Amino acid sequence: MGLLQDKAKRPPPLSEPRGISFEVQYLKDDHWLTEQICRKEEDARALAARILPTRTGVRIIREFVRPGRGGETVDTIIHTEYRQEPKRPIAPVPVDEAHYCRVPQEYMAFDSRVLISRVLRQYLDEKGVTASELLHNANEAKRVLNFEALVPNAVSRIATLQVKETGEDSRARRDVILGVLEQLRQRAERAVANRTLPYPKEIGFAATMRQVDEILGATPAATPETAAEEAAYLGKVIVCRDLVNIRGLLGKAELLIELAADDSLPADHAALLDQLLADVLTAPDMVRDMLGRQPDLVTALNRLIDLISGTFEPQPAEMSPECTAAISRWVAGPHGKETRAVLLDFLRRQVRGTQRLSHGEPFQQIAKYRAFVGRLIRLDGLLGGPAMAEAVLMGYQRFIEQGGAEGRRLALESVLQLLPTGAERLVYLTCLARSDLAATDGAAIAAQALEVANRSAGLNDLVDRALPLKPKMEASAALYRLVMEGGDLPGEMAEKLGSRLDDLVAAYIVDGRVIERLDDPAASLRVRATRLVQFAAAEVLASPKARRIVRDQIISHLRQPNFDAKFVEGLATEAEKAAVLRNFYDLLNRAQFM
Repeated sequence: MGLLQDKAKRPPPLSEPRGISFEVQYLKDDHWLTEQICRKEEDARALAARILPTRTGVRIIREFVRPGRGGETVDTIIHTEYRQEPKRPIAPVPVDEAHYCRVPQEYMAFDSRVLISRVLRQYLDEKGVTASELLHNANEAKRVLNFEALVPNAVSRIATLQVKETGEDSRARRDVILGVLEQLRQRAERAVANRTLPYPKEIGFAATMRQVDEILGATPAATPETAAEEAAYLGKVIVCRDLVNIRGLLGKAELLIELAADDSLPADHAALLDQLLADVLTAPDMVRDMLGRQPDLVTALNRLIDLISGTFEPQPAEMSPECTAAISRWVAGPHGKETRAVLLDFLRRQVRGTQRLSHGEPFQQIAKYRAFVGRLIRLDGLLGGPAMAEAVLMGYQRFIEQGGAEGRRLALESVLQLLPTGAERLVYLTCLARSDLAATDGAAIAAQALEVANRSAGLNDLVDRALPLKPKMEASAALYRLVMEGGDLPGEMAEKLGSRLDDLVAAYIVDGRVIERLDDPAASLRVRATRLVQFAAAEVLASPKARRIVRDQIISHLRQPNFDAKFVEGLATEAEKAAVLRNFYDLLNRAQFM
């Protein structure tokens, strides 16, 4: 409904003065609805005051019908008022687990900062700061430590979680944590005392860190590791000094990505900026702001995959900030490790939730979920790993009524039906088998995986038969490595599944006469041997039986008399012959046959 309703649908004015009425409207979501039309202004104001406590906002529109002009209506807003929401008290956000820190440096590590960002989320949002700013700026540390009983209450909850594993007294653990937090505040205070520190925005981050080295150069360090840690710490103190003056998270992200734009930054300096950026992106509102205006949740999740994959390009309708594309490239680059982890965790939480994915009927939402899950599948596993596999399963339960073990069973069957090939189902099941669900559902997951593999009569039943030879073999090799090298699997799942995959690949090579196609007698020995060795590379061929078939054929060539001489037949110079042989034996070594 628009801001003003169709006049024909409104009740007539209650009367005089003739041609004037007062329409009382209330705000619902992002549009105004009519409550009542009054004949007198005082009646309208009284009604607005009466309904305001139960509405987000109210307004009064005076309507005047001009005489003699064909009933032209003039609308004027004469009063607008919004309900003042009571300010919610800032309290710690409950968490289910908290890892144990033993030394002060661990309190500033990634897992600790993520924990701080979650537990103190209400405070961080209210004050416009990040976990790193609390840890590296003495003034912000002092403010949060003195803010009511927020930190003591949060630490008490964390201590209670930690002592369940250690058996310590929770009050003693609480006192230890509070003591370390005070030590960190004092360290931040000492870091800026009696020092003239550079401004990264003025001179760039590389020059800033060079000045940091000069500042610390006069202070002998116990070890090179200690010196590097101290330099990284002071670098963060300097950047956080500027960040605390930017209260908007978007502004903080823009500054950090600007500082990180220098391609010449060493890896450790780039990692420092990545850690600060990751703390900015732990705020859910910041992620939503980066994505801009999205029509529904599933579209937003797909755009988040684009962002994580480094392919996010802003669309005009989204109105996303300019820095989003730069952050996307950073996340997908070599230095965006922690930022990527934060975004993947946000994606996982949204997938796991119960929110409605989009408008439309359930079958339409399931179709969109299928397309989304398909984007998560990779040759070497699931984007987001085992935790994402579990999230996909739990997220499917938004479409079914059953809960508990039965709900998980139905959800698993349904998720597998979303995946078009047996290889994709095995990728998903292998990742799921390494998730926390394996503790309760490991046997069922393993049984499903073995059923998928055993139901495949050949490799073409597992991998898309339309794929050319090399991509098909690469897919099967990646799947075999995922099964055998990705960590422990329930029971004998790895052994049985790996053996079945090995059989399927070996049978495909024999039945499809792959060796004969590669080892064409009409070609030169150099071409034949090189093709075979390239085919035997680990990224193409990983399963033992299949490699043994190819290895035997390669060895049969290597053992023939005068192999080297025959290999270089037709080449003109000795230098060319030596280079070709050297390259071949290097290739043979990379294929792990030497």
